[in-house]
Amino acid sequence: MKKILALLLCMTVFTGCSNQNDSTKDTISNNNSTDNVTENENNTTTPNQTDDWYAKFENGLKEGNVSYSSKNVLDATSVGGAEGYRYVTDNGNIDVYRYEDGDEFDRVMDEKTIGDDKKKVEVNDHMVIVSDGLSEDVLDIFKNLK
Repeated sequence: MKKILALLLCMTVFTGCSNQNDSTKDTISNNNSTDNVTENENNTTTPNQTDDWYAKFENGLKEGNVSYSSKNVLDATSVGGAEGYRYVTDNGNIDVYRYEDGDEFDRVMDEKTIGDDKKKVEVNDHMVIVSDGLSEDVLDIFKNLK
């Protein structure tokens, strides 16, 4: 019952955030791949500093007129991360991962790439965003979060 209520709440919130500003249409990557994506209906994490970071990122997107239709869980282990989310927009996807200290995080910091296909990334503390094709507006939102 709790999951159903949570799902309904999420659907209501996402419906309210569906306005798309035309100025962002050509600024977000058109990477519409659904590789390594699972639906976010079983997320049972408790509120913490990481959840707060994602909330700040989402607020930054909203303030920057970047609307997303869904937030899906990514298989972060496929790129050595601890967790990840894909924000699906009309103009492409925004993939954000959280890494923990370790060899893979050190490699990402050195090379600024993830995955077998070596996608370019930006790093903010232990948060990593795939930067290939993203607008400067989205990257600025990511870079300015603490």
